[in-house]
Amino acid sequence: MSLRVAAGAVSLLAMLGGAGVLLAQARQEIHQAAPEEKSTTFGPGDTEWRFYNNSADGRRYTELDQINTATIGAMTELCRVRVGGPGPFSSGILMVEGRLYVTTRLSTVALDATNCDVLWKSNYVPEQAEVFNTHRGVAYADGIVVRGTTDGRMIAYDAVSGQEKWRTKAADPTVGEFFSSAPIAWDGKVFEGVAGGDWGIQGRVMAFDLKTGEKLWSFNTIPGPGEYGNDSWPGDSWKRGGGGTWTSYTLDPETGELFVPVANPAMSFVGDARKGDNLFSNSVLVLDARTGKYRWHYQTRPHDTHDMGVTSPPILVTLKDGRKVVAVTPKDGYLYLIDRKTHKLIYRVAATTIANHEVAPTVEGVRYCPGIYGGSEWSSPAFDPVNQTITTGQTDWCVTIKRMDPLPPYNPGSLYMGGKHVMDKESGGWIAAFDAKSGKPRWKYKTPAPVVSGVTPTSGGLTFVGDMGGTFYAFRSSDGELLRKWDTGGAIAGGVISYKAGGRQYVAITSGNISRSSWPQASGIPSVVIYGLPGGNAAGVAAGDPGKGRSLYGATCVGCHGADGKGGGGGPALTGVSARYSHAGLIDVIKYPRAPMPALYPSVISEQGVADITAYVETLK
Repeated sequence: MSLRVAAGAVSLLAMLGGAGVLLAQARQEIHQAAPEEKSTTFGPGDTEWRFYNNSADGRRYTELDQINTATIGAMTELCRVRVGGPGPFSSGILMVEGRLYVTTRLSTVALDATNCDVLWKSNYVPEQAEVFNTHRGVAYADGIVVRGTTDGRMIAYDAVSGQEKWRTKAADPTVGEFFSSAPIAWDGKVFEGVAGGDWGIQGRVMAFDLKTGEKLWSFNTIPGPGEYGNDSWPGDSWKRGGGGTWTSYTLDPETGELFVPVANPAMSFVGDARKGDNLFSNSVLVLDARTGKYRWHYQTRPHDTHDMGVTSPPILVTLKDGRKVVAVTPKDGYLYLIDRKTHKLIYRVAATTIANHEVAPTVEGVRYCPGIYGGSEWSSPAFDPVNQTITTGQTDWCVTIKRMDPLPPYNPGSLYMGGKHVMDKESGGWIAAFDAKSGKPRWKYKTPAPVVSGVTPTSGGLTFVGDMGGTFYAFRSSDGELLRKWDTGGAIAGGVISYKAGGRQYVAITSGNISRSSWPQASGIPSVVIYGLPGGNAAGVAAGDPGKGRSLYGATCVGCHGADGKGGGGGPALTGVSARYSHAGLIDVIKYPRAPMPALYPSVISEQGVADITAYVETLK
């Protein structure tokens, strides 16, 4: 049962008062939906962000260049909207057909990608006690968005209206299983793994039918008897071996390979009962996406006792020499590059502070760097094909782990870690770029707070990233020079994406994350913030005059773009440009051009002049 309320009548919910509590007690779902016809303009030349990491291969790079090293000085906050109350907010952001999709612990929200308007919001009421309070986003395909819940359900919604389409119980919260990762969708399937390794679950990855929610296959990330890798678990330790997945996944549509990041084994800090490599914990696990069959794996840290699992999705890269590789940044603070053909390590390079990795925890305590909240958490590295770099955001935060003696017994549904941890008082982060082929550092930037957000390089020569102190950064990708930074007012723990809608490039980020059990840099209310260049005509500017625009064009543009816009002077032809850009988008290109085109506004051409030139250029056929 659900209560559907039009967006314009949200005040009705406030009037319900105590009735709202009764609804929650009855475990109903409150759903707020805007009229279905409300949609942002989205047309030819506009772009999307359809996966947690932009594309199925996870590289996070975008070809957009309207916002670039020359125009970044003009980028400004355009709008922001609160999407939830105080709490964790580490969701990735998807953008599809002009709509942004994010999740909080219980809410799934669709926003207009140009102005932050809430298009619909669905608030899930748990059907069982929740295990944890974190969630990282949705999958999208064929007009459907899908998410998991913190009490083990998978739910699908209509992407336009927000109407629930199906719900499937697929995990058992009573033993510590839940869903926190952002699933991905491909070939009519949705892929999702169970979180809860620190509770001593037996991890697994599943595929569901996109249309119906039917479970199609399941693969145990901690293998049982008769399964490959079970011999790395003595006795029955596999039954509570951990191996959860809690971020997102990567896929190669050409080969059908699904790349799964598998986290730490359990007990997290003590390996006495599980001597061996403990497959497939701390691994990049590769499955056949269609059948769920094992293909291959690479384990970064056998028999882990430091909680340094693989938690961020791998990215798939083709180097200039043609080699197909996998890049991954686990919690151990290293960047790994793995050959996809040989399954061998090409290099491993430190991206943050490293200390005492090979020392087992003791009763007295051992200090490790990075700690259990670093180096890379749930966000992937990013590949910049122009500069041939792999850039990662890292946490620089050490921990002291004390092994418990005697060890606690396994208790289903309770944490099963075997030790206690105390984080250092001081913490920080790194943003580091490495040569993709050699692993040699290109540039590094020290941040005052940990970096767990998405990292997004663009064709405009910029790399965007945020930190847990609430600072949003724009770096020059080639050398790491900091060009701009903004105080967003809230810890940035989730998505940083860029897209084009209505001919304009936007950058959308999450801001506001309160999770005091993990992060002391907890600030702000969960919000989505959209940035962009000032666009459109200023107030009081008349509609563009093509005749005046032709005269201005002849004085300032003809040398590069040629008479009548046919090219020939080193610049591209402009004939037919109105089919590639919206009116607002063309204005932005003229006002904030990418080098080598000179910036003529406002020193040479006025706001009215821009409008006139735009009107003239739009006549060129």
